[in-house]
Amino acid sequence: MSKMPLRRVAEEAARLMAAGAENEYIHAKTRALQMLGISGQTRLPSNRKIKDCIARLTQEELGADEVHRRLRAMRQIAYDLMTVLEMFDPFLIGSTLTGEIRRSSDIDLHVYSDDYAEVEDHLAIFGYDEIDIEQVENRKGSFVHLRWMEQGFPIEITIYPWSWRTVTLYSSVTGKIMKRADVHGVSKLLTRMEQERQKSRKQSEHDQSMDMPAPPPMQDQSTNNQTNV
Repeated sequence: MSKMPLRRVAEEAARLMAAGAENEYIHAKTRALQMLGISGQTRLPSNRKIKDCIARLTQEELGADEVHRRLRAMRQIAYDLMTVLEMFDPFLIGSTLTGEIRRSSDIDLHVYSDDYAEVEDHLAIFGYDEIDIEQVENRKGSFVHLRWMEQGFPIEITIYPWSWRTVTLYSSVTGKIMKRADVHGVSKLLTRMEQERQKSRKQSEHDQSMDMPAPPPMQDQSTNNQTNV
């Protein structure tokens, strides 16, 4: 496949995922091929390429300020949940961690427990009680997902066995070790975002003051006081 069709497939797959029409990269690529009328190819754009296209589309659609607002809100929700679930060793993963969110991005957490009902009951104590439970089976094994909407954002919590706390997980996007952050790491992210917001605000105020017209020069009062001789 030449560079042009490869780029077109990446962009079309990104549009499908950004719109929430597809959630899996491989499904988005296959559907993009069909929509573009490109015959089956062994070479497809990388997940990383599609992810970059999604980030660009999201910036164009929502604007940088709205993307930042959403990311700040999503990380705060993640932090609040992780504080509640601290006894289950929670970690934040995915786009809410990396900052590469799209309109349909969810807040992905990993927790550890040998009994999913224990996690569910603990959440209920803190008012998180409208939760959908899904049993998922994949090549890693059988796991439980907890899903619900929180302040307009989808939440997905994957519950792994307690013994898996030392297991190294790999990203399906990059194939590398999965990026994760514990509650202290998320707190640092929020602090950094707030510092950047304050810095940006001060810079904006400074730029506005520089754009203001200079006041007129003071008139020499001694000249006004002179009398004709």
